[in-house]
Parts: sequence; structure tokens; C-alpha cells
Amino acid sequence: MVKALRNWLENHELPAIIAGVLGSITLLSVIIVVGGYWLVTR
Repeated sequence: MVKALRNWLENHELPAIIAGVLGSITLLSVIIVVGGYWLVTR
């Protein structure tokens, strides 16, 4: 499992990093928006 993951990362290094960064930014923005909405409507 770890070896397969390492091989995949070596083969797809840049797209994987970009996808991870974009996913993190998207998740953070969704949490901020939903959290702000929840605070305002509470």
C-alpha cells in the first residue's frame, strides 16, 4: 500500500500536489462560509 502510494506520487507528483492544495483551500473556504453562516443565524 505505502509502496504503491509512493510510486503514484513519484509518477504524478505535480498534479497530486496541486490537487491537494486546491482541495485544502476549497475545504477551508467551505468551513469558513458554513461556520460564518451558522454564527450569524444562531
